[in-house]
Amino acid sequence: MTLYITDLDGTLLRSDTSISEYSVSTLNSLIDRGVMFTYATARSFASASPLVDRLRLNCPAITFNGVFIIDPRTGKHLVENTYSAECRRMARELFITENIAPLVYSYINGEEKVSYLESRLDEVKSYVNSRRGDKRLRPVSDYKALFEGDIFYFTVIDPRDISPLDKVFTAENGFSRNVQKDTYDDNMIWYEIYDKSASKANAVRQLADLVKADELICFGDNNNDISMIQAANVGVAVANSVDALKSAADIIIESNDNDGVARYIEKRGR
Repeated sequence: MTLYITDLDGTLLRSDTSISEYSVSTLNSLIDRGVMFTYATARSFASASPLVDRLRLNCPAITFNGVFIIDPRTGKHLVENTYSAECRRMARELFITENIAPLVYSYINGEEKVSYLESRLDEVKSYVNSRRGDKRLRPVSDYKALFEGDIFYFTVIDPRDISPLDKVFTAENGFSRNVQKDTYDDNMIWYEIYDKSASKANAVRQLADLVKADELICFGDNNNDISMIQAANVGVAVANSVDALKSAADIIIESNDNDGVARYIEKRGR
C-alpha cells in the first residue's frame, strides 16, 4: 500500500495558504477510495489544522518537523521525538550566554505554549502578529520563565550570527536543526532546533511502519523537506521548490499554485 505524505506551506498550500477547491475535492475523493494521504509540516497541530480542516485525512500526520506524529482529528500524540534533559540544558546555556531570545515551545501544566521574552518582542513580532488570538502565546519577563515547562522545540527568527548556534546545535550534541528562508517572506530566516531523533525523514519512516505502508511517496518544496524526499521511495518536488530540493527529488511536478500534489496523485492512481 502506498502512503502519500505532503509538506504544507509552499507544497500543498497555495501562495495565499489556501487549498483550492480542485485539490480538496480530488484528495477527498481519493481518500474515500482508500488512498492513504497525510501531511508533514514544521507547523504545530494548532497552526496546521485550520488550514487542512476540509480534508478527510485518514492517516496520522507529522508536525514540528518530525517531533510529533499525531492523530489529525484530535492532535493526540502517537509518537514523540523530543529532547533529552542534557539537550535542554545545553540550549538554555547557549541562549543565555549569547543573549539570544528564541521562541520556546513547551508543555506547561499539560498545555502547549510558545514562550517569548516580552522585552524582545521586536525580534519575534512577525510570528506573534501572524498568530493573534493564539492561546499558546506566552510572553514572559525573563529567561527563567522562558525556559519553563517540558521544552521540545526552539526557533530563532533572523539570527544575527548563526555561528554560535551551529557550534552547539549539532548531531554530535544530540540536535537536529533546519535553517531556511520563510516560505512567504524571502527576507526572513528561520533557525529551527529540535532533537536528533526528530526529522521529517525519521518521522515518515515511523509513520509508514505505523500504517504498514510498503511504498512511500513524499512531496516538498524547501530545505526541511529534503530529508523526507530522500527517505521516500519516490521523492517529489513541486515546481516552485528551492534548487536543493529539486536536485534531491526523483520527479518535479506542477507548482503549489497549480495543484501539483493533487494532480500527481490523481494521475498516478488511475
